[in-house]
Amino acid sequence: MNISPEIISLIDKIKNNKTHGASQLARQAARVLRTAAEHSRAETADQLLLELKGAGERLISARPAMAPLANIIIYLLKATREKSVAMDLASARRLVIAEADEAIKRSQQAVTRIARYGAEIMADGDRIMTHSYSSTVVAMLRETFNKKRDIKVIITRSSGRRTAKELGRYGVAVTIVNDDAIDLHIAGVDKVVVGADRLCADGKLVNGIGTYQLALAARKANIPFYVLCEMLKFDPRLRGEEVDLEEPSGVSHPGFDITPPQLITAVITENGLLTLKEVIRYLESQ
Repeated sequence: MNISPEIISLIDKIKNNKTHGASQLARQAARVLRTAAEHSRAETADQLLLELKGAGERLISARPAMAPLANIIIYLLKATREKSVAMDLASARRLVIAEADEAIKRSQQAVTRIARYGAEIMADGDRIMTHSYSSTVVAMLRETFNKKRDIKVIITRSSGRRTAKELGRYGVAVTIVNDDAIDLHIAGVDKVVVGADRLCADGKLVNGIGTYQLALAARKANIPFYVLCEMLKFDPRLRGEEVDLEEPSGVSHPGFDITPPQLITAVITENGLLTLKEVIRYLESQ
């Protein structure tokens, strides 16, 4: 079944969105599927599910490096297919809307819990460095600022303007440094925290370009390197070398890079802090 121009336009907005983090785009993708269900002109429940399958596949291909977007769409399509057996069109439509709303709610709650767990690891007076915009990292730094004294945040210039702007609203002290000067500034840092676009089956981290450089600098300086990552971003399907890193059109380098697991101190999830052994054990069980 054909996808409406309105839904294609919404999908294109996600494809071209280079400012929001992976969790936000996953929730946005769920809203697109919800909108597709609300405004579908399908005449039967089977036609509706077929239409949503096409929209879901198009959403996944729009941002292939972002596991949570694929995971949330795969979950929604599977759940609605299994639960809508023998349903009429109106009931199937209501089911899709309810499942999308619940998936969005779970993701938002996951970010809140990660922020709380992350803040517990931070200490009074910490100087925290981050790179590549992440709404989860911003939430954690805000939580830390509310609970700890005299924290300072250092952000890399290439991706830090939005992070700095959001943290500035809460009064967090922020310093922006050039990406090529990470080695000069990291010696005075206590902890490094980054978000994630995907945590691969082999434990490799896919995140904004430059994350690997920062992880190497942290390891060289013996500074903990934490990844804030909701379980929705875990991908048991692909290893690091199999991920499409979304090379932008007309640009000779990808928008993402891959950080090996040995450079990661721990992963902070909505279920608490996980070691890399625990992460890989979980991925292998899926």
